[in-house]
Amino acid sequence: MIKLKTQIPGPKSSKILNSLKNRNGGWGVPHPIVHSSKGKGPYTQDLDGNVFLDFACQIASNPMGYNHPEMLKVLKKSIKRFPVKYAGQDFTVKEHLDFIETVTDIAPKGMNTMFVVNSGAEAVENAIKICMRNRKNKKFSISVDGSFHGRTLGALSLHHSKPVHRKGYMLEPNKELLFSDNAGDKLKSIIDRYGASSIAFVILEHLQGEGGYRVPSKKMVNDLRRITSRYKIPYIADEVQAGMGRTGKWWAFEHYGIRPEAFSTAKALQLGAVVANKKQFPNEPGSISSTWGGGHIIDMMLGMKTIEIIKRDKLLDRNRKNGNYILKRIKEIEGTYEHRGRGMMVAFDLDNSKDRDNFVIECARNSLLILGCAQKGVRIIPPYIIERDEIDEGLNTVEKAVKKVTRKGFKHKGNICKFMGCAEGSS
Repeated sequence: MIKLKTQIPGPKSSKILNSLKNRNGGWGVPHPIVHSSKGKGPYTQDLDGNVFLDFACQIASNPMGYNHPEMLKVLKKSIKRFPVKYAGQDFTVKEHLDFIETVTDIAPKGMNTMFVVNSGAEAVENAIKICMRNRKNKKFSISVDGSFHGRTLGALSLHHSKPVHRKGYMLEPNKELLFSDNAGDKLKSIIDRYGASSIAFVILEHLQGEGGYRVPSKKMVNDLRRITSRYKIPYIADEVQAGMGRTGKWWAFEHYGIRPEAFSTAKALQLGAVVANKKQFPNEPGSISSTWGGGHIIDMMLGMKTIEIIKRDKLLDRNRKNGNYILKRIKEIEGTYEHRGRGMMVAFDLDNSKDRDNFVIECARNSLLILGCAQKGVRIIPPYIIERDEIDEGLNTVEKAVKKVTRKGFKHKGNICKFMGCAEGSS
C-alpha cells in the first residue's frame, strides 16, 4: 500500500533529478521520483523508500505492474545469453517468428503479417509508409482533431494535439477532420474537391490518447470506414496506447466492428509493430527496414508473455469490469466532469488547466502517480493486474486531491515545485 517516508522528492531522488535537469536534453516536467528496483503489483518504490500507487502505468506501457513473477522468470531466462539484441532484419532469431505469430494470432483475420520496430512512433511511421507507397497521386494525409501519433517527423505531420510538439519542424502535408459525427461529411467534401487519389491515407485513434481520451462515436468511425472503403483509401488504426487489451478488447477499433488496412501497436506490447495483410507490405527488399527490428529478444519474450497472461487470466473481461467501476466512482467525485473512457483507459476533466496541473502534483505528493491529457483532462490507466481494493485506495486519494486543489487560493509549496512547475497552468 501507499507509504511515505520523506517529502516528495526525497533527498536521493532530488540529487539525481537536479543533475538530470542539465544533462537530459528532453527534460520536461517529470514525476519527481526516481524508481528503485523495488515494487510489487501496481506499487513502485523510489530510491528514498516511498511507495507509490501507479495510475499512470508508465504511460500505458506496464500492464503487468512491477516485478511480476512470470515476467521476472522471462528476464532470468533471457539473461543467460548474450547478445540479447540482434540486427533483426538482417540476422534472424527464432523469437522474431514466435513474436509475429503470437501478435497476429490476436489480430483480425487476414491481418497476417507484421513488421517489428522499436517504438510506437516508428510503428506509425511504417504504417504510413506501407499505406502510402503505392498511392502514386498522393498529395496529403488526413488525421483528426486532437490526434497524437508520435514524435518522428512523419508521425508529427499527423498531429493535432499540443502545438509545442510540432513547433519549428518541417512536416508533411496533412488535412484535419473534426472529432465529431461530421467527420465523414468533411472527408467526403475533401474527396469531392481534391479527388480520392490525392489522399495518401486516413489515420485514427479509436480512443484518443494525448488528445484527451476522447471516444469517437460509432457514426464517426463507421462513416469514415465506409467512405475510405468505397474510395479505396488506406485506413490506419493507431493502437499504440489503446491497444493490447486496455479497452477490454485486444484492439480499440474492434469496438466498432471494422478492420483497417493496417494498425500500429506498441507500449503494452513492449515493442513497436505495424500489422497488416501481406499484400499491403511492399515486396521490394529494403523499402522498409530497421536495424533492431525483430532483434530485441528480451522485449519480444516479455511481449509474448504479456499476451499469454492476458489470455490465461481473462484480463480483457477484468479490464472491462474494473474500468466500469473506475468510471462509476469517478462520476461520484464532486468537482470532476466529462467522464469518459473504455476499460482501463478512463479520463475526466477539471475546471481548468491550473487545477488539473495542481491535481497531478497533489497526487504525487501523496504517493499516487497519475497523468494529465489534453488541456484540463486527467487520465487513469492502472496496470491490468490491479485489485479492487487498490483501485479504491487510489480513487480515495483522487477524491481528496480534487477537493484540496479546487479550493479558492490553493497553492503548492515545497521541494516538489522545483520539478513540476507548480500552478503554471492558466486558469
